[in-house]
Amino acid sequence: MRFLLPKVMVLCLGLLIACSGPAAAPTATPIPISTVEPTAAPPPANLVGKIALPGDEGIHLAPVEWWYFNGHLEDGDGNQYSYHFVNFVTVTPGGLIPQLFQLGWADHHRDLHLTDEKPALANGLEKTSGNFDFRLDGWAMAGNGSGYRLAFNTGDYALELEAASQKPAALHQGTGLVDLGLAGKTYYYSRTRLEVNGTLVHDGTTKEVSGQAWMDHQWGDFSVVPVGWDWTSIQMDDGAELMVSLVWDATDKRPIINYGTYIPGSAQGGPQTNELASTIHLSADMFQWTPTGSWTSPATGVEYPLGWRLNVDSLGLELTLAPRRDNSEFAGSLFVPAAYWEGAVKVTGTREGEPITGRGFVELVGYDRSVPAGPGLGQSGLGQ
Repeated sequence: MRFLLPKVMVLCLGLLIACSGPAAAPTATPIPISTVEPTAAPPPANLVGKIALPGDEGIHLAPVEWWYFNGHLEDGDGNQYSYHFVNFVTVTPGGLIPQLFQLGWADHHRDLHLTDEKPALANGLEKTSGNFDFRLDGWAMAGNGSGYRLAFNTGDYALELEAASQKPAALHQGTGLVDLGLAGKTYYYSRTRLEVNGTLVHDGTTKEVSGQAWMDHQWGDFSVVPVGWDWTSIQMDDGAELMVSLVWDATDKRPIINYGTYIPGSAQGGPQTNELASTIHLSADMFQWTPTGSWTSPATGVEYPLGWRLNVDSLGLELTLAPRRDNSEFAGSLFVPAAYWEGAVKVTGTREGEPITGRGFVELVGYDRSVPAGPGLGQSGLGQ
């Protein structure tokens, strides 16, 4: 959950437009294309009630909204890859609608990590119900709850992926409305197990790839405060999933809210877009998140905790999370001033004493202290 990145992206994109004039706007405009003048920003989102699917799968034009995917892929030769791919849409007080794609891509066979981003203005964007469809300069993200399409390219890699939901949606905090304290409120649900198939083109060779993915969708009217967070999504090989988020004050590391959601392996039911998964809410006293090591970025000098133990006593879970690659930092963004760490992890451990394995992603924000906190700009710069 990246509840501050859109605010920073709005600020930086606005500065880029102001300094560079109309010519700085990207030539590829997200669909639908519009040449009309921007309208006034909508009023703050009415954050009451429960998420209603499939309608809420669509575009809300809330002040802040994003669709996020992470995934793990393998080709026919056994080479493994991972990625996170996210699309942010915001509505500024002046009625502009900036959009930002961000991508992190890892080729684990080659020990390679690439990052990329694509900004645009989407002033003609309209609300939708039950589906979304974004396209920008060869990148695409579309879906309706049961199926999704992702397309992106960076460096020598180009991917076309189809993802099919294998379980109903999981609403976090029961209703899908999460109170983040000082950081505001957000609607938040996940598609926790997507079966992915597609093609990877690299060095002129096309390969079929397959694997699993996780999808988050959030929207709301967030406050900008200096916060950081540790966040993880885990897909266990027995069919269960787990999300844990620890949000803290970036000025003194004081906890703001720690919470999680466990989705049992028995929470099957197919991809029906109007069904909800059976979930177990985890409050702060129900789990322990303990870093076991650290890594300092040679590019930014930022020190991140790397390697974790995650225990959930009530579920009998004792898990170890090991990063697939230490250097999974996203830095040097033109639109997000603070560096962050986001990468794939291997999961091992026990449930009630029996061995268990899985895969996941971890996101770390707020560890880059080079960006000062202040009005309108959180120290961390983005949020999950």
